[in-house]
Order: sequence, then C-alpha cells, then structure tokens
Amino acid sequence: MRKAKMFTIFLGVSLLTVSAVLHPQVKDGLHAEEDASNTMKGSSYADKTGMFLKMDEDGNISYVEANPEGKSEDTTLPEDKNDDVTFDVQMETKDGDKAEVGSYDSIEQAVQTADMLQLTRSMMRSANSDVDVSVYSNDMLRATSKPAIVKFKVLSNGNTTPYKEVDTNISGYTSATYAVDAAYLGTVKGKVKFRMAGVTGLVDAKYVTIQEYTAKVNVSYYYVTKNKLYHQIFTPYYSSSQRVGNAPAYLKENTKYFSYDGHYFYTAFETMINDYQKDVYSHAVNKESPYYNYYQFLSMRTVSSFTADRLNKRLLEGTKNTKSKLRNRGVDFINAQQYGTNAALAFGLAVNESAWGNSSIAQEKNNIFGLNAVDTSPGTSANTFASVAACINDFAKNWVSLGYTDPYDWRYYGPHLGDKQSGMNVEYASDPYWGEKAAAQGYYLEDLSGKKDSDKYTIAIDTGIEPLSIYKEAKTSSKMFYQNGNANSKVIHQFPFVILGTVKNSQGTWYKIRTDCILKSDRSAKNNDSNGIYDYSYNYGYIKAVDTISIIKDGNGTANNDAIPNIDEKPVVKVLPGDVNGDGKISSMDYVLVKNHILNIKKLTGNAAKAADVNGDGKISSMDYVLIKNDILGIKKINK
Repeated sequence: MRKAKMFTIFLGVSLLTVSAVLHPQVKDGLHAEEDASNTMKGSSYADKTGMFLKMDEDGNISYVEANPEGKSEDTTLPEDKNDDVTFDVQMETKDGDKAEVGSYDSIEQAVQTADMLQLTRSMMRSANSDVDVSVYSNDMLRATSKPAIVKFKVLSNGNTTPYKEVDTNISGYTSATYAVDAAYLGTVKGKVKFRMAGVTGLVDAKYVTIQEYTAKVNVSYYYVTKNKLYHQIFTPYYSSSQRVGNAPAYLKENTKYFSYDGHYFYTAFETMINDYQKDVYSHAVNKESPYYNYYQFLSMRTVSSFTADRLNKRLLEGTKNTKSKLRNRGVDFINAQQYGTNAALAFGLAVNESAWGNSSIAQEKNNIFGLNAVDTSPGTSANTFASVAACINDFAKNWVSLGYTDPYDWRYYGPHLGDKQSGMNVEYASDPYWGEKAAAQGYYLEDLSGKKDSDKYTIAIDTGIEPLSIYKEAKTSSKMFYQNGNANSKVIHQFPFVILGTVKNSQGTWYKIRTDCILKSDRSAKNNDSNGIYDYSYNYGYIKAVDTISIIKDGNGTANNDAIPNIDEKPVVKVLPGDVNGDGKISSMDYVLVKNHILNIKKLTGNAAKAADVNGDGKISSMDYVLIKNDILGIKKINK
C-alpha cells in the first residue's frame, strides 16, 4: 500500500498542511453495492417500437423511441480498470490557479481530505474564501465543492439505475432515458449524493458522472408563459418542455427557475446547490410558500368533476388517430371511480403510458397503462386484456385500489401520482417526472371544460420525520387503522392528505381525512375481504393536526358529497369478427374454439359466439371455421 503524499499549500495568506490521516465525520448507514436493477415493480414508458417521451407547451406528444441510438455507457470506474489508480485532491482559486494537494489510495481518503480542506476554508473565510477543492481519478471528477450536476448514465438492455434515499434508506430507481441530470450534493463513502424529482439519494459512482456546472451546461429548469408553469427537461437525445400546472404568483415570466424538487425555486443554480447541501431553502424565491402541484398531490381516493364527454373531447385534442385505444373510453374511466380511482388522474396516466392510446402495447394488447411493461422487455412482459374497459377496471381495482393506495401493500408510498420521494411514481415508473407529466392532463381538461376541478379538495402535506397514525375517531384511544409510512414503517416525506373537516377536543385539533385503505362498512377495521369497491360514505378517519402538517390548498367544501358514480351508460365492448377469445387478434386459439363449438366439445356463448359468427349469418358453422383459417394463413383477411 502506497503512503499518501503530503503537500504544503500557500494560497493567499492561508497556510494549510493536510494529510490523509484526518477523518472528518461522515454519515453512516449507506447502502451496500448494488447492480443495475432489471426488474421494475410497476410499469415504464419503454417500448421498443416507440413510446411517449416528449411533450410540447401545448400538450402535444411526440412518439419517439426510448433509446434511439441504442446507447449504453461504460459503468467501469478507473479503479476497476487499474489497481494502481490514485485519487488526486486538487485546490483551485476562482482565478483558475490550481495546486495539487495529494494522491491517495482510496476515494474515501481523498474525500476526507477534501472535506477537511473545505471545513478549514470555511473557518478562515477572511483569509481566502474563493477556493474550491476537487477529487479526480484518471482525470475523472469524483468529488467537488464546485456547483455541479450528476449525470446518470444510459445502461444497457433497458436496465434502470438503483439508488437509496438518504435518511430513510428506501430503495428507488430511475433512468437517464427520461431525465439525465440531478443536483450534485457531495460524495459520501464512494457514493454520489444527488437530488432529483424530490428525492435525495445515494447512487453508486459507476452509474453516474459528475460535471461542473456552467451556464453552458444543460440542466433541468422551470419557466412561466402566460401564467402557466412549464418544466424543461433534458435527456441524452433531446429536450422536452412540458406543462406542470398553473404558475404561482411569485414566479414571473422571462425568468429561468432552478429546482430539483418542484417545490422550491431558485434564480441561481449555485445558490440552490448551497441551500441543498445545508438542507435548507433559505434563499429560494418562495422560501415561505412551497409549491405543490394540485393534481400531482391529489389522492386517487377522490372523485373527478369532469364528465365522460370531457375526457373523450380531450382525447380528440390529443390525437387524430381514429384507432386510438382511448377513443370514446371516457365512460370507462368514470365507471372505474367506484374503485376509489380518480377518473382524471387515471386518464392522465393512460395518456402518458399509451401515447394517447397509440403505443404498440395499447394497440396490440389493450394495455393503456403499461401494466407489467418492464424496462428490459416491455412488449413481451406487458399484460394483455380482452378489452380496454377490462384494462381500466383491472388497473383501478387491482393496481390502485388494492395496490398502490393500500397502506398494507408493498407499493404504497402515498395515494397520489407524486414524484420520486412519495406517491405512485416511487415504484411505478423509471421516469422521475412521470407523476408530473400525468398530472398535467388535469389542467388541460380544465382549459377544455372551463371547469375549475382543482378547487374541489382541501389538501394538506405532512413534511415530518415520523409516520402519522390514522384513527377511527378523533382520539388516540380509538382504533388505529394504519400509518402513513411504508411497509417498513419508514416515513414517507411530502405525504398528502385530503382534508374533509376539522375537529377540536381535549386532545387538540384533528383533521378528518379520506382513508387510503378500504374500511369495513361499520368502520371497525380494514376490510381484508374487499373487492376493491371504495364507498366514500364511510371511508374516512382522523389524524392529529401536528406542526409538520400544512394546508397547501383550500377546497370549496364539496368533498363530503363524494359518492360512487351512478352512470347509466354501460361500457361498450366491441366484438371483432374472428376474435373469439377477445384478446384483440385472430390466432389459432380462435380457430380451436370454433372447431370445439362445431364438434359440441364446448359451446360458445355471449360475445365469443358473436365473434365466432364471422359471416354474420346467425350461426356458427364450418364456413366461419374456414374464414378464420384463411385469415391466419394470410389467404384472405377478415374485414373488421
């Protein structure tokens, strides 16, 4: 083992002698080495035949490939290639003068020295405050006190990048395909600390590069146009500018705002990084009033005021394709609200995941939510549904009502779309801004209808460090239904509640809230035998109004009138001639079903019988059998 070299550096009037034996305090509890995750727990945008990735200011979606260049970046670090690599500490003045401090055997030793130098510098600001310290290995930047960004690498075969959230140690994942940059907050025990889409995480150094920030570097930012807030996002291949929501009054036009949480905004990148590193927001333009996107933090356990007709009209704004799988499906989204799944939020999610119903997975499998479309094999792994209505009901019932919004489900990080810190976005998608994109559709629906749906609910956000308990009544002695932490009882930061009312008693102030889990009709306990139906009349509970809860949106007081939608119109199931099993295509399975019917092995009924009567003569015969066979062989296709 080589010994660390020692240098004496004279900068201004500051004389510093440094050595690798100094060990400043470093946070413990970092995660172990992990490989790139190839298993997604929800769905993704990735689709090898093209998928929605890009939105313009008018909400128009570009149908592009996730990784058009088939790019894959090298994840081998210098120390993995060369046993003799050193980690070099360098000091640099604002004038560009550089001085080497020393070379060390490990990244940990080098960063400890760099941290000590920074600490010494901060204590001697009167002597010299314009010095930055950086660590390099083979000229690769590994740590720095300069304002910098983290750039995620594109991994091979659709693999996603794993990380662990600081403080909670909750696992997360992202992909450079959808957003490449994050705020760099330091290097800790060889891990790179970053902030992106609300989450502060630690990622293995091999999955990222660190780049000094300059005005020429492309980084994510927000801006305002005509009182609307937009987010400019960069990927390795293109940039996109998408609507977030309505702009708060403190954000002005013709100004670039930096933010990697979407709550606090800065006009200077360097100032933002400085605040982030101290875990404060003292210099944000809205330091006393964090921004929360209404639709992004609205619980799924709510009822949209938009009608099926409005959803259908919005679809026509989004795509002219008459074969879109979302065409005239508004009634199905409204009907699915019986499962406690807000129609507008589900619609926005479907628009996002299916590129307005036009993606190959939507077209070929009636799968408009990307369900089980894992990054490594999206087309193959994605679920197939007999109809779009069946997909919507399965999503609302099994994925939302009995899944992402159930506090006892492993995917539960809150009942809202959210971001990478809380909500469905944590486990659903590798796109860190998936929730933000889906939420945007609520505002476009408002523009179309002229209806202020976002005035309906009162939303509160808990920013505390301990999970909160949800009780049956406004007293701690009553039944506790659940806590708002995840399955490991770890706190979920930025957790929203729908507030239905306020109660004051001898124990203080309480909020009446909409519960995430489904209760029994007598509200005695969680309903473990639920079929996913969510009755708004008795699914409520109470939380103590602690200091960490803030009301971020005052509603119009109509939330208590929520009820299971009573829709007379029934979903229309389209019967395709020859598609006997209803999987959206004609195959040998349909051929066998017709043959079994003719041979009296198993009779067909209902829509299956209608589809089997290919020639429309009112009966199933050998003629239908031949027509299906000819379609499969390509001799003559059945007219649909």
